[in-house]
Amino acid sequence: MKENKLSYFVSVLALIFVLLGVYGGIRTTLNFYLFDKYPSGGVLSFNNYYGEREEDCAYPMTYYGMEGKPREATEDEEKMATEQKEICLSRVAKSRETAKVNDISVSLFYLFLGTGIFIGKRFLK
Repeated sequence: MKENKLSYFVSVLALIFVLLGVYGGIRTTLNFYLFDKYPSGGVLSFNNYYGEREEDCAYPMTYYGMEGKPREATEDEEKMATEQKEICLSRVAKSRETAKVNDISVSLFYLFLGTGIFIGKRFLK
């Protein structure tokens, strides 16, 4: 009876891992084909992470003079704002690429883990 419970538990655990891997694989594939740019939030992330987007990098800069009134940006300030925008855009691109690689690896990991447990279960007897 004890062996049967252990075998059942291992089977359920393996099934959960396989289902997580299949789910992650399907969502990753859909992200590749449905979106122009891969989303920066992970497929199997369980937090509500709002991934950065290119729109987040385009915020208007307002400059103030000594009297506290808005003024035009100087050449150096415009150059700095352009550099900051480029840094932000490169960070967004890097986070998208990292999310893509992580989604593929985690999905494959869960698939192999679940399959390995199913295969290794016969050695528990």
